[in-house]
Amino acid sequence: MAHPHNSHRFGRFEVLPAQRQVLVDGQPALLGARAFDLLLVLIAHHDRLLGKDELMALVWPGVVVEENNLTVQISALRKLLGADAIATLPGRGYRFTLQASPEPAVTPASEPPVLALPDRPSIAVLPFEARSDEAAIGFLADGLVEDVIAQLARVPGFLVISRASSFEFRRRDEAITSIARHLGVRYIVEGSVRQVLGRLSVSTHLVEAASARVLWTGRFEVARETAFDLQEDIVRGIITELEPELTRAEITLIKRQRPEDVDAWGHYHQAVGAIALKGWTEGAVADALAGFERAVVIDPGFALAWAHLALISALALTTGLAVAQVTSADAVVRAAEQALLLDDGDSEVLGYAGCALSDLGQRERGAEILQQALAIDPSNAQAHVALGSTRALQGQWELGIETLRHGMRISPRDHRLGFWGWALAQMLLRSGRPEAALQAARVSARSDAKLHLPRIIEAAALHTLGFSDEARLALASARRLRPGLTPAEVELTHGRRVARLIASLWPRGELPAA
Repeated sequence: MAHPHNSHRFGRFEVLPAQRQVLVDGQPALLGARAFDLLLVLIAHHDRLLGKDELMALVWPGVVVEENNLTVQISALRKLLGADAIATLPGRGYRFTLQASPEPAVTPASEPPVLALPDRPSIAVLPFEARSDEAAIGFLADGLVEDVIAQLARVPGFLVISRASSFEFRRRDEAITSIARHLGVRYIVEGSVRQVLGRLSVSTHLVEAASARVLWTGRFEVARETAFDLQEDIVRGIITELEPELTRAEITLIKRQRPEDVDAWGHYHQAVGAIALKGWTEGAVADALAGFERAVVIDPGFALAWAHLALISALALTTGLAVAQVTSADAVVRAAEQALLLDDGDSEVLGYAGCALSDLGQRERGAEILQQALAIDPSNAQAHVALGSTRALQGQWELGIETLRHGMRISPRDHRLGFWGWALAQMLLRSGRPEAALQAARVSARSDAKLHLPRIIEAAALHTLGFSDEARLALASARRLRPGLTPAEVELTHGRRVARLIASLWPRGELPAA
């Protein structure tokens, strides 16, 4: 039986269990978590036939799943490794057929190998320079880097080099461009920690490796005595500034490519960036949907793109934006189910798919999937917000609103805060708290100046509180942002009660016929 932690070579393929990666000709391949688990089981038992029931028990221990799940994962492995990699004995089971390659002889190397860039955005965080002889500042610098690596690894679509590899370049005795070639990355993050008059200053840079051009610089300062207590806040500050810049840099790079050269990850990042950079507008939603759809056409096994497509499609239906591109609610459900079939072990996939299903009325199942997402990654802010909204709509107002607030609190610089704030304001209004709803709606409007939805809540809350003139101004603001807004669309997005309030504020002679 193969050792579970050793790497396994099969011709062009190398399986790295510790890194949970499959390399094809030395380059990381895209493979879902369940498919990877299945591959390890098949390799470990390559010397015998594995029945379907045994395979499913090993890959999904303690979970009742349909046989179709196994078929989908076998298909994904054959697509990657070749149709003959896994033999099927009808009615009996499967057997892994690839023959292990002999290990290459180990020869001393004076230079580390130069790696080709993977097919998705890649980044390495180098050890921060501790500009002090104090050991405590050195420990802080290393701790910051470890946490930044861990947080960046959660950003969908980016391949992040592990600490063990990036820390090999602590001495920094070669150029950034050379380090990037050896690590096989497109971007480098570097930084320093120094003491200035009793305060610690953390400086961070995002560098495009090929040109050594600095794309972004961030600086954070804290009192020396609070530095270790505030380490989490420093890391959160770095990540919330850095993540949008990474996305922006990747989109800029994609725009320089010819359309036929843009791969599935490229289209995925264009789609994510459409809303992140343009706000929640009809045009941005349409661009995002087009990007996700193109990504799954290029790579039908791209679980994250399927899940994000499902989420944005569901929101397009429930907000009245870009509905012409969404054929039906059934199509959205199929996209969510496809994402879950491909990878039900990824928190982001579960968070997006669970939210989509909940938004389309499958609240019990959506809540269950969102809870699975949070069990895998409790820092998944989107899943907290979606679960909070779901719980509130199930009548658990206090729990739902608190969960929603928690999701917003743990991601204080998120580009989705405007949309999430509208969801919070709506739940507050529905639960009979117009004052709190008004405050949340105004915060949401400040977070996303292009979003018309919080202006509708603001108008409804003001009218409920007896400020009808101010309410009409808020409605006028919503209509400027969304010229085609109608009472029917307000009912779709906010329900009948708010729609009736808004209809009473509509200017005379402009109210559409029922």
